Amino acid sequence: MFPPPSDSAWITPYGVMLGLGLLMAWWYARRRAVASGTDPSHIDLMVPLIFLISILGAWLLPILSPGDTLLMDNTGKSQIRFRLFGLLFFATPAIFVYCRIAGLGCRRILDLFALPAVLWLVCLRIGCFLAGCCWGDVAIKLGAGKSLLAAQVQTVPWLTGDWVWSAVVFPQGSLAYQQHIILNLIGTDATESLPIHPTQLYELAYLLVLWVILWTMESRTLPPGYLAIATLTGYTLGRFVIEFLRADSGMILGNLTFSQLLCAMLFTSCAFAFGKVKTVNGSPYRV
Repeated sequence: MFPPPSDSAWITPYGVMLGLGLLMAWWYARRRAVASGTDPSHIDLMVPLIFLISILGAWLLPILSPGDTLLMDNTGKSQIRFRLFGLLFFATPAIFVYCRIAGLGCRRILDLFALPAVLWLVCLRIGCFLAGCCWGDVAIKLGAGKSLLAAQVQTVPWLTGDWVWSAVVFPQGSLAYQQHIILNLIGTDATESLPIHPTQLYELAYLLVLWVILWTMESRTLPPGYLAIATLTGYTLGRFVIEFLRADSGMILGNLTFSQLLCAMLFTSCAFAFGKVKTVNGSPYRV
């Protein structure tokens, strides 16, 4: 396992993967634009502009997320987190405004960004794993008498035990390690965290499967906007399930986190969008 990055480090694994993913998505979106007959210069203008605007949302959403910093505050690390959903809520309106000004079809542009966005998320999850953020629940049985807050790190007790072959440990100083110290799950003399679910890798694997499904769908005749809606539907569904195994967010409604409530809202919106579509050019799908 990689050691946690220093707080004073200028270059972090997460930052490297974020930048690499952005460049890959940029290149991929340009390639898709050329193939679809769209001027790639629009992609060159939109990507940096949208990225800068959406970064604001990615940092702003955690401040507005009730319970989202419950355990992060206790670790002594940064209390402001980078939220992907905040990026989404700012990026989509930014694309819409740009398309209005430039006279482009917004739904077609969203389709161009759909598959590149999934690959960008894959790179981000690699960065999360290397940085130790977005960590998972404890994967072993917790003994009696542990802290009441231990429920925060074991939402699904029946997914624990020695049979969880995917469990990993993070080193001393990592966010998972510090959380376990705060919750009295390990002693201060421990050199690593308890075995936990590598939720970053779970989501990475899911995203790769989602990308293959979307890529296969694209070979069919789809109306504008359909691929973008399918991408968001697939991501929110997988993220909702994986969130049950994440230990970095406080629960605000039963066993549901703020991100899960957002997933439910977005998934419902996508279902409504699918229901409103209409047949275009004889396509079996509707938009």
